Amino acid sequence: MSAWSKKIETVERKLRSFVQFAIEKLDAAKDDLEDDDPPEENFKELCAFATGMSRHLKATGAGASAELRSAVRNGLLRAFDIRTDTPGAELQDGGVQCLRSALEGLISEGGALGIIPPNEEKVDNEEDVTRGQRRIRPDNLASMSIQDAVTYMWDVLDKENRLEWGSDGFTLDMQGKAKYSSTADQCEFPLFNHVNENNAFWQRDATKTFISLLDNYERETGVAENFTSEEKQEMSEFLDALCDTAVVRFAFEYIKVHGKDYRCKKLRSITDFQNILFDIWFAPYRRYKANDSSGFEHVFVGEEKKGSIIGLHNWVQYYLEEKKGNINYIGWAGKQDSDYSDDCHIVSIKFTWDDDDDELEAKSLSTIVCGSTIEFEMAILSLCFLCSHQDGYTPVVLGTENCKVVCHSHKVKYGGPKIGTAFIEIA
Repeated sequence: MSAWSKKIETVERKLRSFVQFAIEKLDAAKDDLEDDDPPEENFKELCAFATGMSRHLKATGAGASAELRSAVRNGLLRAFDIRTDTPGAELQDGGVQCLRSALEGLISEGGALGIIPPNEEKVDNEEDVTRGQRRIRPDNLASMSIQDAVTYMWDVLDKENRLEWGSDGFTLDMQGKAKYSSTADQCEFPLFNHVNENNAFWQRDATKTFISLLDNYERETGVAENFTSEEKQEMSEFLDALCDTAVVRFAFEYIKVHGKDYRCKKLRSITDFQNILFDIWFAPYRRYKANDSSGFEHVFVGEEKKGSIIGLHNWVQYYLEEKKGNINYIGWAGKQDSDYSDDCHIVSIKFTWDDDDDELEAKSLSTIVCGSTIEFEMAILSLCFLCSHQDGYTPVVLGTENCKVVCHSHKVKYGGPKIGTAFIEIA
């Protein structure tokens, strides 16, 4: 982790920040608690919320001492056992207030996270403007439109980090048009006919920690996701690396000013922003079975639903699976990039994705921004989700391409909407 991250982050602070964030989410859901849903449905939704909370706590606290982890677990035990992700003895009768009280206890005096070390300085983001950081928070931030923000991220903050078309970056083999209803292969070669794996792109922390997450998920929807302690550590390291990039730090500053989602109202530090990123991308939710999916899995890893592929809008995951021989490029489909001579390379393609079963699953249409960094994609999708439309699209321009950032939410009873899907496509 960089000196910047070490300065403003400690495990204890991150845990305290998330506990406060979880309390605020429960408070924001107060109106929903007074509806007429059956008690068993309310309890089921509360357990789903607690499971997401538990996984974030364990990922965030992966680097904490055994004593601190034990104290946090014991402090929550009557409401929820975060080691086993099961409700505590008092949760069903005590409901939301039971969980809220247990969380409050963690950050109260005498609680596991209740004492702030005297040498732990309060983070002042104004100081970030020094040390040449003004580019992270430009002077016109308050008046910037979403298009201004996207242009700034794409043309200024992220340009030097992504792979560009050519021998130093990548080239594509754009061949025949695929029929929507057919899995017949129209292309002799893979989509990526050249990728320079010696480019510095592959050695960046954000890229490496992202790749480490790709094998942590069950592809089939309906199968609950469970994570090992190593995988939780990988998740924490990815969020640290992500929030150490200029483009995500700018997105944090922009969302802090322009965010429409209620979770942005008390956004103070980059730690708070990590909590929001975890909540909208990594918190588990139900597609067909409790905790079988998340926004990150759907968008960046890809899933299988009833014999079809859904999601998978990231070029790194696509390329790595194609390189292994698992993905077969069938052909292009839908609207295409109009100008491959610029620095924006969006493909709309159809492909099959093999796994261990006998069936061959296909994706009828997927749009992918080739060469982009993971931090740019997380930044633009999160920014549009939190500042624009959570169910609809935001028009933007990348390079010379008129595009749409499409977002659809997955709503849950406790806590704000998660990302159901999000991607960039040609308008």
